[in-house]
Amino acid sequence: MRKAVLIVAILFISPMPLVGAEGETIHLWSDQAPGPVLLWDDTGNLTTVNPDQPLDLHLPEGNWTLVRLIDGIPQDNALNFNANTNATTFLNQTIEAPLEVTGSAHLNILGPIAQSTQLNATFSSSISIPNTLGHPDLDDAHLGVIHQITHEFGGDSNLFLQWIANNTNLNCCAYDKVDMIGDANVVAHVDNQTWGWTSQANLTGQGDGRSTRLIWVPITGALSDHTDLRISLPSPHEIRYSPQSEHISGLPDDFVIDRGSIGVTGNVTIALGTNSAPVAAFHAENRELPWLPFGQHSTIESDCTDSSIVEPANRFILRDGNSTLIDAQSDNITIDSMFLNLEPSTWLNLTLECTDPQGLMSNHSMDVYIDGVQPTGTIQMQYLHPDDTSPVNVTIGESSISIPSGAVLSGAVQAGDDSAPPVDIQWSSNKSSGWLQLGIGNHAWNDIFIQGEHTNGQHLSIEDRHQAKPLTVYSLQLELIDAADNTMVQTWDVTVSDRNDPKPRPALSVDGNYYGELNYPIEGLSTIDVSLEESWDDIDAIEQLTWEVELNGNSLNIGDSWTDVSSFTLPDLPTGRHVLVVNATDSSGNTGSHQMMFIVEPPIGSFFEITDVSIMGVASPGEPGALDVTIENAGQGASQFRLCYLSDCTDPLTATEATVDGPGLMTHRISVSEWASGDVIIQIEFPDNTTVEHRTELTIESEMTPLMWILLALPPLIGLLAFWQLKRQPEDEET
Repeated sequence: MRKAVLIVAILFISPMPLVGAEGETIHLWSDQAPGPVLLWDDTGNLTTVNPDQPLDLHLPEGNWTLVRLIDGIPQDNALNFNANTNATTFLNQTIEAPLEVTGSAHLNILGPIAQSTQLNATFSSSISIPNTLGHPDLDDAHLGVIHQITHEFGGDSNLFLQWIANNTNLNCCAYDKVDMIGDANVVAHVDNQTWGWTSQANLTGQGDGRSTRLIWVPITGALSDHTDLRISLPSPHEIRYSPQSEHISGLPDDFVIDRGSIGVTGNVTIALGTNSAPVAAFHAENRELPWLPFGQHSTIESDCTDSSIVEPANRFILRDGNSTLIDAQSDNITIDSMFLNLEPSTWLNLTLECTDPQGLMSNHSMDVYIDGVQPTGTIQMQYLHPDDTSPVNVTIGESSISIPSGAVLSGAVQAGDDSAPPVDIQWSSNKSSGWLQLGIGNHAWNDIFIQGEHTNGQHLSIEDRHQAKPLTVYSLQLELIDAADNTMVQTWDVTVSDRNDPKPRPALSVDGNYYGELNYPIEGLSTIDVSLEESWDDIDAIEQLTWEVELNGNSLNIGDSWTDVSSFTLPDLPTGRHVLVVNATDSSGNTGSHQMMFIVEPPIGSFFEITDVSIMGVASPGEPGALDVTIENAGQGASQFRLCYLSDCTDPLTATEATVDGPGLMTHRISVSEWASGDVIIQIEFPDNTTVEHRTELTIESEMTPLMWILLALPPLIGLLAFWQLKRQPEDEET
């Protein structure tokens, strides 16, 4: 599509007043963006319109005109309005034959084209412009040429035509970056539909000292840029290069520039040069020349290149000695040895002739070989599983291979062929998407093989994962391909045997609810059930597994079949941490183990045991003192109590709770107002007035004072004195 860069710009040169909303207004709107349009009032003043947003304008009262633009040309079906108007229908109308600028231009370069030499050329052009668009150098171009003739020339069209003749430039070209010069003969015209002019001129240019000649074609947005420019060159010259080549078509020495499609201002640069012969070359699709396979067709493609903008003509000639097998004017030929009745191991001659539009020719010739011998290879394969100490060799001649899951399979091949180029090696498999191993001549690889996605796992429902699954079978293929595309293929089925452990997954429930941090079992109150429903083996059905269950290192005798172990109840367990181990063995001898630790919490309530009672200081009957009482609580839950010795009691106390790690331990002191003789007995009193009595091994005894010792010793002394006195009386009597 041709652009009207400058035309649109000119149309918007006129002052564009801002639309206000003061006073009475006319509302102009549309349901969609209008695209390129012009909007002016009855004085011809333009108002800015955003082409990319739906119309929503409040215009001053008056007569308004809305005109659509196509390639910058105002169309003749204008919308005239002086009241609120919805322009949607107007904008949606299809313009079957839009108004456009027509014409052509021709630069005929006569020559000579050489360094530091004057160039001669002729230039001619014609252009026809719809009357809806005026001359861009005059005011109010958007109101059309008739308006301009009336207001600028008093309605005298001859004055307008003379003005065009005097003010029209050729707008042609530059040669070696300098404008070509010459006097132009311009003849203008205007009628009821169009206006425009024709130009004729003899031009000269001056070549500079560089080796390459350049032509510059200016793109300024002028009306003439709507027309194509044809450029003709004298022999043997041609166009060599242009950065804007996508806008150039035709022959190397007679080409056309589509100026209207460029859309930006600047210069179209064209490098000229002397014509030279093309460079001839060819290649084979999926073949390595000169080797062609016997029994398969091969396509040979031309790679002729030329400095011209036109591709050269191609001619292929295939000969067997003095006999011509193919002679074709084509960009490619197909060589089919069977169709041509050729024998294997035959040499042929292939020639390509490339001819440019000016008649210069070059050729490329090659002897090609019809190869009918397949490549050969020495193959070795072995596998090694991580649990094994030495690799296992694979018998190559068999079509099926069995390897344990998780084993690393290794492959190596040494390939050869009767032709000179090395053989391409390609290993392929469906073990994973895009699995491919490539090499040339000699190649080795290794990869791990495991069971495929169809095996049992957590991704399946419980019912599905309990079903038997088939072993994974992969395909493995080796292709040896020589330069002529002869192929040797060998395939294997790789069966992955079961070497994976079963997956026991015990799940605990406490009183019918899932075991967890918020639902630990309680000693003496909770039933602990074990479910193995979520367990699986990758291959075997769940019923094919054998089971062993251990609790805290001791075997549980619950059976070994799935019926026995799928769901069972643990025996009553004390407070603490316990370890459950479940082992499962599949039919292949693989054993999987799962160990889990779970917690049994202390019982609910107060389970007190006095473990130690200590007397503070010296305890004597009648004297004050204190007792330190150490208590273990084997229960959990908030509980209160008092400790008493005789009538002396503590304030209400809160018991320390037991945990899974052991009983709650606490020590409290009883203040004793007066010790009583005898055994020390401690009572635990609870809020419900129940008591627990604890008899300690402690005893309170009286303490002996000096007077008590004197009184204790006095009777024996008196007795001794009396006995001594009685013993002395007989002696005195004798004396």
